[in-house]
Amino acid sequence: MQCGCDYALRFVEVEEFPSNSVFAKFHCDQCAFSLGAEGNAKELDPLVSRVVWTDEALYHMSRLPPYLGSLVWREVEEFVSRSEQRIVTVARVGSARNKGMVEWTPDAERRIENVPSGIRAMAKVELERTALDRGMPAVTVALMEEVKARYFGMAAGRA
Repeated sequence: MQCGCDYALRFVEVEEFPSNSVFAKFHCDQCAFSLGAEGNAKELDPLVSRVVWTDEALYHMSRLPPYLGSLVWREVEEFVSRSEQRIVTVARVGSARNKGMVEWTPDAERRIENVPSGIRAMAKVELERTALDRGMPAVTVALMEEVKARYFGMAAGRA
């Protein structure tokens, strides 16, 4: 990414918000211009040239036992590199631990059983793909409602 003065913008830091969005900061060393961009990690990955960790992900890693920290660190770095991701969030640490597979919450598992069998497999694929795209470690009822609203134009408050 280039600044208006034709110098490259340097990545400074990334912050993770509870809403699964991240805020990346960039700075031009030539003219002192600063820029921020907010979006989900997948949207901002192409703007970052190296693997970076959010403070929240680093905090999550610091809570691991010392003997496990370096193993998990390596596992996460390999996972994001293979996935062509560059911003490590708490959700992506979870995805790396799950080998890129998405789990289902018990409520979501019960709810998917109510979907007619003819479309259940298709619904599961779409829900898991959406969860992976967002870096979510599990399919939740809230995600199911959101996908349902997107495809069917209705956001029912039923469980």
